[in-house]
Amino acid sequence: MSLADRFANYERPSPGVKCVSCNLLNILPESEAKALDAALNDKTVSALGISQIMKSEGYKIGETSVRRHRRVCMADES
Repeated sequence: MSLADRFANYERPSPGVKCVSCNLLNILPESEAKALDAALNDKTVSALGISQIMKSEGYKIGETSVRRHRRVCMADES
């Protein structure tokens, strides 16, 4: 199979399957999930800031995970 064929037949993996942010939104209590969702939707709140706050609360999430969630998962919502 040529590269052109492989790229033509490529199917993007579904977003949120292993997304740390999506998983947190699903397991957090409703009020906490709403607060996280609001922060994720607020572009003035940095990925690093979200990561640091979540880590201080005991949740393991890196800024790269936040950026990926914003880029991949939230792009599907628009």
